[in-house]
Amino acid sequence: MTVETLLWLGFAVVAAIFLLIGGRDLRSVTHMLRSDTIDVGSLHGYDGPVEIAGIARPDGDHGTVTAPFSGTACLVYTYVVEQEYTTSDDTSWKTLAQGREAVMFLVSDDTGAVRVDPVGATLSFEEHVMTVAPGEELPAELDQYIEETDAVEKQDRTMDLRITDLHVGHRQRFTERRLDVDETVYVYGQARRGPSAGWESDAVDAVVGADDAVPTFVISDTNERTTAWRFARTGLLRVGIGGVIAVILLVYAI
Repeated sequence: MTVETLLWLGFAVVAAIFLLIGGRDLRSVTHMLRSDTIDVGSLHGYDGPVEIAGIARPDGDHGTVTAPFSGTACLVYTYVVEQEYTTSDDTSWKTLAQGREAVMFLVSDDTGAVRVDPVGATLSFEEHVMTVAPGEELPAELDQYIEETDAVEKQDRTMDLRITDLHVGHRQRFTERRLDVDETVYVYGQARRGPSAGWESDAVDAVVGADDAVPTFVISDTNERTTAWRFARTGLLRVGIGGVIAVILLVYAI
């Protein structure tokens, strides 16, 4: 097998991945827009795909988690740390660390509340981005995160130029996405019978989460239409990139 053939196959795999993931995003849009949100109170003992919207609240049994960069007590968060590298030709960002953490939480509306198990969810949250230059003073939470994380080093080295000190190092970008307490939330997933919440709770006996019976499980910090637009925008971009690569490969093959 020649080098050219290997390259062709490699780009074909890349195109297929973009088309597959982009197509999945667009299918999620279709399912979201075809469904109507229902009252949380009607989910008592319900089993099946559901679309709900309301206010995100802590479940007393699970509490909250603390976002690493802002120190915010929230229900779900993801984070990414990137570092900038510059050459004579271009500039790129390399991922140094990333992760997510979540707890089971409640979605409440005027009719009641229901537990949501976020494991396996596709998350669509607003980005909170902080870009830090070498030598720049860091917020306390960010400084503590770097001190506790081996994969990320503080860019605070200096070079003595006699006249002044020159800060050397790389720019770093810290991106945090969160579902905050008392924030608007939209969920599309599978409802199943859950444990009894007790007489003093307004929670119904159901849990919404991931399941093979639903094509997608989404948790978003905005309404249905904005969530669908986020998925559509990303999906169209991925399909477009995959399509362009596929066309180039076909032209090359001919």
